[in-house]
Amino acid sequence: MSTLRSKITWASVALIAVGCISRPEPVHARGFGGFGAGMIAGAVLGGIARGHFRGGYRRGRGHVRESHSGRTREPRDENATKQIVVSLGAPTSDEQIEVLKKINAAEAVTVVGTNKAINVVGKTYSKEVDRDYTKKIKKVIDRFTEAAQKADDKTRGDITEHAIEQSLDRAIKTAKLDTFESFLGENWSGERLRVMVMDRVLVEIGRLFEGNNQGYTPMEDLDRLIQRAAESVYRRIFETSELLAANRGSALFVQRLYQTHGRLVDDQLREVADSMITKASNTALARFDGLMRRDENGFAFHYRAQRIVFDCLSENVEKISSSETGIASVSEIEQKIMDTTKTTCTAWLINQFGTSPDEIKAQKPVPLRVVWSATGPKEDPSMYGRASGGL
Repeated sequence: MSTLRSKITWASVALIAVGCISRPEPVHARGFGGFGAGMIAGAVLGGIARGHFRGGYRRGRGHVRESHSGRTREPRDENATKQIVVSLGAPTSDEQIEVLKKINAAEAVTVVGTNKAINVVGKTYSKEVDRDYTKKIKKVIDRFTEAAQKADDKTRGDITEHAIEQSLDRAIKTAKLDTFESFLGENWSGERLRVMVMDRVLVEIGRLFEGNNQGYTPMEDLDRLIQRAAESVYRRIFETSELLAANRGSALFVQRLYQTHGRLVDDQLREVADSMITKASNTALARFDGLMRRDENGFAFHYRAQRIVFDCLSENVEKISSSETGIASVSEIEQKIMDTTKTTCTAWLINQFGTSPDEIKAQKPVPLRVVWSATGPKEDPSMYGRASGGL
């Protein structure tokens, strides 16, 4: 009986903890909080029920009885089961406090939706394992050693740790990955970039051992693989950087609304603002959609175009949202967003991507903090540092 009481105590505390974490604000997280609480509560209670009725109280599922005719199972007694649980009553306050003392909420959970979670975006942080690219290089060498042993090949290859490091440095410079390394305050250190490239190499290295090469692969082949891996990492980081910047631009529009109108921004406007500016940006992007699809950095360009439209709308937020009585209605704001996008913001996109029907104007990565204007990105030297270069 005491075991069941302890389990119910844990279930109650788990529900309390979930309820504390799933606060009703902000609005955009409300749906997830309720959904998550329901899933966790269901899992906890379901697990207790299964564990309890699997133990001493088997009568809940049906009591097994021996008879002359063999083993028979009595029907499940639902009422008896409910009476057992109800008779135990709720856990005492002392029991609840003792269980609460043992619960430690993870930092990743407690900061979701808070200012802290917003402020750490783009902040440099890294574990040592994310920076030790030399271990990745040794893993590559071990793969070649294992392949040679399996093939019983005594040939001395030309793949060494020094050769791989030189190839890695050349690949990062050729692929222009060091551009991201120069962005101050962002999590793209030289060591971390090298780890990302070598992780990609380790994924693709198996193809070098296919065929009848008997375990021997020249450094020239590995060098080409490292170069392709660096180019792939460049595209992925470019896309990620622009996606984060687009999200920042969307949040900036809502922030400007509050700065302009304060309390007049109601819950309805706050909830639909993101969808309104996203719809407007997609309309403006239609002009360049075909060209973006044909470019290897098409996803990055798509997010950059969204970023530009969001910055354009943020700059014109007062004109978009104001009326003679203070703040315009939601329908009026939506219409003004579309009108501003078709006129002003589309001109910003044309200035950035060009007017060629065959290709998009060459683009380069920029820091997350850069904000777009009618003439292009606004940046200054304080956003950049010096890349570490080759080691």
